[in-house]
Amino acid sequence: MDNFGAARKTETAIIPKGTVINGNVEIEGRLEMYGVVNGDINSDSRVNISGDVTGNITANDLFAKDSFIVGQIDCAQGATVRENTVILGDIKAENLVVDGAIQGRIDIREGITVGDTAILDSDVRAKTIQVNNGAAINGHCSLCYADIKLEDIFPVTEEVQEPEPEKTKEVKEVKEVKDPEPAEEDKPKAVAKPKAIAKPKAVKKAEVAEV
Repeated sequence: MDNFGAARKTETAIIPKGTVINGNVEIEGRLEMYGVVNGDINSDSRVNISGDVTGNITANDLFAKDSFIVGQIDCAQGATVRENTVILGDIKAENLVVDGAIQGRIDIREGITVGDTAILDSDVRAKTIQVNNGAAINGHCSLCYADIKLEDIFPVTEEVQEPEPEKTKEVKEVKEVKDPEPAEEDKPKAVAKPKAIAKPKAVKKAEVAEV
């Protein structure tokens, strides 16, 4: 029974070109996929893809060529993305070799080799990165798994922050300003009203005696 079980695990399942599978594929052993799968692929061995997959792929290792994949890829060991392959999704693996195009986050625990025909629109995390002439990378590359500690090479300087100026409370006192009252002597004296002027009495016309 053990030998029979071991033999089954080394068997290879083939999805020929022109075949369309709408659903998930789970297999114990290798998978050769040349058709179309609209669903997830799960294998404990190697998965070779030369077709179209819309779904997540979980495998021991992956080899993709002349394929179009939309989904997340998670490999226990290595992944190889050859020419004429486009992957829209994140990739996690132990090692990665890229000659195709990837748009998504790349998380590689060991090394990644970027070939001269590779196009990466990705943020890359790895232990080592080798980039050949001609490759195009648009994203942030981080050697976060490297054994080198940057703080052992470059001094760490603390930013000196300038003290914040103390906030002063501005108290504005507004006082009413009154004009100073004039001194008694400066006060204008009351002007006496002029007495009424007596009107002149009417002059009687002289009587002229007739002669």
